[in-house]
Amino acid sequence: MRRKAVIFCCTLLVFVSVSCAGARNSRILRENPGPGADSYQEAGESSGSTGDSGGEGGSGNVSDGEGGSDNVSDGEGGSGGASGGSLAERLLVPEVYEASIQSEDGTFQLTCDAGIELPDASRIPVFEVGHKEIDQEWIDCVTETFFGNAPIYEGDSYIPDPEIFGNDVENPMEKKESRPRLEDSEQPPESPEYNSYYFYGIAEMEETLFSYKLRWIQNNSLQINILRKKPEALNEVLYWDSGYFQSEETTTYPRPSREEAERIAGITPEQAQETAKEYLKRLKMDEFSPQNTCLGVCRYYTGNVYGSNDAQYIDAGYLVSCTREIQGISVTDEKRNGIWTEPGLDELPKWGYEKVEFFVNEEGLQEFRLNNMYSIEEQQAADIELLSFPEIAEIFEQAIQMNYENTDALQTDIHIDRVQFGYMRVYNPGVDHTRGILIPVWDFFGSRVSYGSKIQEEQKDYVFKRAEPNESILTINASDGMIIDRQLGY
Repeated sequence: MRRKAVIFCCTLLVFVSVSCAGARNSRILRENPGPGADSYQEAGESSGSTGDSGGEGGSGNVSDGEGGSDNVSDGEGGSGGASGGSLAERLLVPEVYEASIQSEDGTFQLTCDAGIELPDASRIPVFEVGHKEIDQEWIDCVTETFFGNAPIYEGDSYIPDPEIFGNDVENPMEKKESRPRLEDSEQPPESPEYNSYYFYGIAEMEETLFSYKLRWIQNNSLQINILRKKPEALNEVLYWDSGYFQSEETTTYPRPSREEAERIAGITPEQAQETAKEYLKRLKMDEFSPQNTCLGVCRYYTGNVYGSNDAQYIDAGYLVSCTREIQGISVTDEKRNGIWTEPGLDELPKWGYEKVEFFVNEEGLQEFRLNNMYSIEEQQAADIELLSFPEIAEIFEQAIQMNYENTDALQTDIHIDRVQFGYMRVYNPGVDHTRGILIPVWDFFGSRVSYGSKIQEEQKDYVFKRAEPNESILTINASDGMIIDRQLGY
């Protein structure tokens, strides 16, 4: 089979754990050759394991160590080889992943009682991906979907009509209609291959205003943001945030209670999903579907004060996060943007993840966010070798302990309640920030609770809980067991 490699030349040093005869619970410093497509073997090409796990067939139960997993598989393990049968059978995936581990000093506790989400697929292909090429027809479709024939005015000079929108500015400037047109893009002389375009408009829809922002840099990034403005905060910057009711339950920020936010939202999560599906249909994004829905709130800050206790909360709704599906396998929804860089690489172009998100309540759409659409291109492998789930679980249990062994917290408790198999886009910004590949990964979701501080005496009684439903605690390459940094995108 012809393979078009996406070579990752920079060396990434990643801590991973391996299962070797007589060497369990060990850790090594391993060089990552990079997620080039040529590093993925077709299922059936190799009779042995593609991972680091040694021994005949790999691990059965996930861990021989004290307090490790006890309900993953009693059969002979090994990597997922030749395709055939269900993915669950091929990878020895249980219905529930259970584990309980505590560090010797008692400062770390891991408990797993997780349902496992697995696609209904027997083959796992790998695809090359690039940036979606946008054109005027596509932009017109976006504009028509959200605004129809409603007038859109230049945002920088727009002042609302005081009689309709309650603006207190006298003698408003003359409004100038404008719609996004790619023909207005700028092409810097020194970089002819990188066209760029920015549009900011205000749409008047009956007695409601929406801001409409589109920023596009060819072969680099695409961001669209549509936001309903609030009459009581017409000139304020609004922030819709979905993390409050999962992540910071132990804090005392003056936000609405969950019950109050649900009342303000005025609809159910299922109704919010249906609204998102309707927009996806009108946007001709049939390959996308809702993956996560969670309650959120809208806030703004007055003056120049931006502390957590200074926010003004004015609305609530549901965030519906959507991802694409390829041959029955969804891209896993994960909240991070993937635009961090390692030290010394700050000047390199970044390529954030594809994001499609809707905030919805009983009024309808509150905010739409779209970032960095992919173009799914050549299939690099039809069905790649995969590690068995017992091997993946063992890597997870060892790596998660390493991640938290030198933290500031007096104690850390991690609970895993969901494990998902899906696609993730990886790339190498040091070689080519315009090309990447979709690879299969395992994501472990749940909650983290930190107690106290070893360094700051005033925080010795501090308790912080973080449990966002789409923030992966650890991501593992399903093919080779490498740990992937979601912040970096590789």
